Amino acid sequence: MTDEPCRGCRDRETPGGPLLLEPGLVIAARARNREPELPEETIEHARAAAMPTDLAGFPLVVIAPEDEDGLQRQRGYAAEFAKRGHSVYWLVATAGGMVPPGALPPSMQVVRIKDGAPDGSQAAQVAVELVNHLGMPGGVLVSDGEIPPEIARDLRASMDWRTVSGLETEHGDIVLGREVAWTSGDSWPSRWAALDRVIRASFARVSIIVLSFDNLPYNKLCLGSILANTEYPNYEVIFVDNGSTDGTVEWLQEMTRRFPMVRAIFNTDNRGFGPANNQGMAIASGELFLLLNNDTMVPPGWLSRMVLTMHHHPDVGLMGPSTNRTCNEAEVAVAYQTYGEFLAFAADRAGKHRGEVVPIRMLAMFCTAFRRSLYEELGPLDERYAVGMFEDEDYAVQARNAGHEIAWAPGVFIHHAYHASIGKLLRTGDYVSVFRANQTAFEQKWGICWERHRAPVTT
Repeated sequence: MTDEPCRGCRDRETPGGPLLLEPGLVIAARARNREPELPEETIEHARAAAMPTDLAGFPLVVIAPEDEDGLQRQRGYAAEFAKRGHSVYWLVATAGGMVPPGALPPSMQVVRIKDGAPDGSQAAQVAVELVNHLGMPGGVLVSDGEIPPEIARDLRASMDWRTVSGLETEHGDIVLGREVAWTSGDSWPSRWAALDRVIRASFARVSIIVLSFDNLPYNKLCLGSILANTEYPNYEVIFVDNGSTDGTVEWLQEMTRRFPMVRAIFNTDNRGFGPANNQGMAIASGELFLLLNNDTMVPPGWLSRMVLTMHHHPDVGLMGPSTNRTCNEAEVAVAYQTYGEFLAFAADRAGKHRGEVVPIRMLAMFCTAFRRSLYEELGPLDERYAVGMFEDEDYAVQARNAGHEIAWAPGVFIHHAYHASIGKLLRTGDYVSVFRANQTAFEQKWGICWERHRAPVTT
C-alpha cells in the first residue's frame, strides 16, 4: 500500500467549505529560513476549510470462501468495512474461491492468484505474502475457515496484524462466535459494529497528545491529517489547550462532539510545554504515548509504522520519525512543496527505509513515542523549563541513564512546519533569553555542559 502516493488526498469538497487537505496545498515554503513555513495563502485556506469527514480505516485481506454460505457472510461484513473507508482486498487464492456478485464498493478490490493454492491452509500463506507486499502494518486477515496458528503468530509479530476466523474454527486472534456473537436477525451494520469494536480493542491503544495555543489553522491541518491518514485501529487524540483566544477552543469543542476519539483539556492560561503535556499524559488511556506538535502533518501509515517499529525494538525507550525540519540528524533533505508531494515523498521513504532505526542522542519532541511503562518509570516531564525548551533534552538524559536506547525511524516521515508556537518568541525577541535560561537550568540539574546537535543529514 505504500505505492499509492495520493492516499490521504480527497477529490471532493466537504460539507461547509472547501477541502482542507487538497493535493496542491502548499505546506513547505520555498524560503527555507521562513519560520514557520506555511505561506499566508495556506493559513487562510486552512482557516476557512471544513474538516475531513472521511476517516482512515485499517486494511483488511479477506480470503475468498468456497461455498455460498461463506460467501454471504464474508461479503456482508467486508462490504460494511469498505463502505467506511477501509481498503479491502478480496483474495481469491484457491481454485474454488468465490467472488461476490454485482458491483463492489470502490475501496474493495479482488486480488486473484493465478492457478490458486490447493487448500485453505496454503491460501493463508498466500495471504501473508500479500500482506508483506502491501507493506502496511496494523491490518486484519479474515477467513471463513481455519487460519493456522503459526500464521496468525507470524502476522502478529512481523506486521502487527490480527486474524479473524470463521464460526466453526478454534484458532485465531478473533473467532466469530467466541469473541464476537450475533444472531441471524442482526443487520450487517450491527454485525460490522460488533466486529469492529473487538478488532480495535485487540490492538495496543496509542494516546496522541497535542498542545494548542491559538494557531487555529495549524491545529486544523494537524488534526485533519491525523483523522484522514491514521489507519491504526486503536488511538485517541488528546488536545491540551493553553488558553487560546482565536476560535481554537470553540473548534476543539466541536471536534470532541464530532469525533469520539478526540478529547480536550482547556486551560485558562498558557501553562507551557511541560505542564500541558503532563496534563495530557495524566488522563491518557493508551499503552503507548505520542507527543505531537500542532505544527505537524502526518501521512498515511505513519502511526501503524511507528507502533510496529516500537514493537520490533523493545530496547528503544524513545522513538521519533524523520522530518523536514528539526534540530538534529533526524532532519532529511526534501524537495516537496505541496501536500500531495509530501504524501508521495513519505510513501517513498516508507518503502526504502522499512523497519530501519538509527540511534540518536535526543529526540526533539515535535513527535516522540514511548511506552506507558517508560512514563511510569521516569515520571512526567520536568516542569522547571519555562515555556518549552530543553524538556526533550532532559527526558533523553533520564531515559538513557535508566538504560533505554533512543532512536529515530527513517521510514516514518512527518512534516513539521517548525516553530509555529515557540516561534512567537522570535518575533518578540524573547527566544534567546528563554533558551539560555532553560539551558542553564538543564546544565545545573545534570552537571554537564550542553552540546549542540549534529548537523542534519542530506538523504
